[in-house]
Order: sequence, then C-alpha cells, then structure tokens
Amino acid sequence: MMRLILKAFTAVLFILIFIWISGYPAFIAYTVNIHPVDRTQHTDAIVVLTGGDNRIHTGLELLTAGLAPKLFISGVNKDVTIDDIMATWKGRDKLPTPHCCIILGHQALTTFENAKETKQWIADNNIKSIRLVTSRYHMARALLEFKMIIDEDITIVPHPVEQQYTGVTDGKFWKLTFSEYNKTLYRLLKIAAKNLANTDYKKLYDDLSSRWQK
Repeated sequence: MMRLILKAFTAVLFILIFIWISGYPAFIAYTVNIHPVDRTQHTDAIVVLTGGDNRIHTGLELLTAGLAPKLFISGVNKDVTIDDIMATWKGRDKLPTPHCCIILGHQALTTFENAKETKQWIADNNIKSIRLVTSRYHMARALLEFKMIIDEDITIVPHPVEQQYTGVTDGKFWKLTFSEYNKTLYRLLKIAAKNLANTDYKKLYDDLSSRWQK
C-alpha cells in the first residue's frame, strides 16, 4: 500500500514538474508577443501600475494624447507627489495643469493590492473602462488579478510597456520573466485552492447526480 502511494505521489510530482517546465516557454512567448490591443481606443481612465521602467511616463504620454481624461497611478510611495513625478518627465510642458487629471494611489504594495486599490477608485469615480499600463513581463499576472477583482462590466484594455532591458539576449530578461512566471503560477495555484475550498461539494454532487439520472 505504501509503495502504491509513493508511486502515485512520484507520478503527480513528475506531472507538476513537467507542467512547470513546459509552461515557461509559453509564458516567454506571451511576454515577447503581447502588444497594446488598440493604441487609439478611448477609455474612461488610464491605470498605471508602478514598479517598472517607463510605466508612468507611458501613462503620461497616453494621457496627453487624449486617450483618457484621467490617469490613476497605483502603488506610489507615500512620500511621492504629482510634482515629483512631473519633474522626472521630459514632456511635462504638454500637461501644464497635471493636478486636474492625475490621481495617485498610495496604498498598494503588490499586484493584488493594485487591483483592490484600483477597484475602489473605479467605483468612487464611476469608471467603466480602463487602459491598464504595466510592463510586458508583468501583464499576465496583472490581468489575472484585475479580472479576478474588478467587476466584469469594466472594460480593461491592456497596454504593455517595453522595458529598457527586456530583449531576449539580455540576462535581465530571463531573470525577470522566470521570477514573474513563478509568481504568476503561485497566484494561479492560490486562486485555484481558494476556489476548491469554497466549493459546495454537496451541491456539486447533487447537480451531477441529477444530470446522470436524466
């Protein structure tokens, strides 16, 4: 009996390792090939997640291009102000009154918290569509978190940003994507475990039984 359990455990472990290894190339392909869905589509707001090169500046460029009337930046350090952000942007003359349309979120420390912080801001401002700006390598996990938390009737337009060092010939690219791949898998497993824990198995059994009896 013990030998049978050990064999089953080994088989499951082998399958999980195979999925983990084979999934990484797919994640790389997704990261390399993802592009903004529509560079001209207007949304109610632009949402930028901090933490990567050129994310905020891309959001500012999209704002000045008229693709949305508001820019929400989630995950900003509590000591950073709008003036601080504008001082680092070469195109600041394009937006002479930034306080009118740039909002900073100071509560989020993780991607999950980004989604929660954004959800609250969306609800408070009657936003129905957003352009989500983050790095290419981060977009898969960002969309996972946002689609889990943000209401289904909110349109999310992905706008991945190219990192300065995310070419496949750069070692930093592989370090970033491997780390992000594992974070994404972890979140998928955690979400799946939570869904399993919340499943009403008696109801599921009754539903399946009734279908088989038909």
